[in-house]
Amino acid sequence: MYKKLLTKKFFQDNPYSENSVQRFIYSMLLYEGIEDAANEILMKQVGLSDERLIQITREKELIQSEQNPEEIFQLLRKKIDVINRDDLIKKALEFEEVLLPMVIEKLMRSYHDIFIENSIQLLARSHKDFTQLLKEKYAEIRSPYVQSLVCLILGLRGEENTIPWIQDRFFELKNLYPGETYDQGPLLALHELNCRFYDK
Repeated sequence: MYKKLLTKKFFQDNPYSENSVQRFIYSMLLYEGIEDAANEILMKQVGLSDERLIQITREKELIQSEQNPEEIFQLLRKKIDVINRDDLIKKALEFEEVLLPMVIEKLMRSYHDIFIENSIQLLARSHKDFTQLLKEKYAEIRSPYVQSLVCLILGLRGEENTIPWIQDRFFELKNLYPGETYDQGPLLALHELNCRFYDK
């Protein structure tokens, strides 16, 4: 229905950057398990200091034993060792009914990178579909970085009729923030939507 918007010329005129944060996050969301594989290599081949291993073990135990959604919400805002991030996301997903509305509300006002990136992981992996709510609340988002990543989620999980809206966000972010990579979120979302609906 919207294939005419996603022309070869559009993608040629607007190539995505291989080195943007959005590209990195997109890859992590697209290839679930890539972070675990990277962590395994880090632990086995690079090796970690005893001090860091102790810290990782403590954090992991804390995350796995936590049953209070409020505490898990707070953990989403804290600097957790990258090795434990997947455990934190999995734990948060156990409480997604309670947590995700809180996360979305906070995300609208957040400039906190750790919280933002954890939230995006949660929204991408949630069993519930929050795409319509994210679209409705998009205008409330204060950070262009969050706007960019929310577009990415909509590309991964949104319906075909999201395409014109995402394309508008792409041009909007491109024009508002020249020299920044915020437009890469909606651009990658359009690539994903194109793959999902038309490149079959």
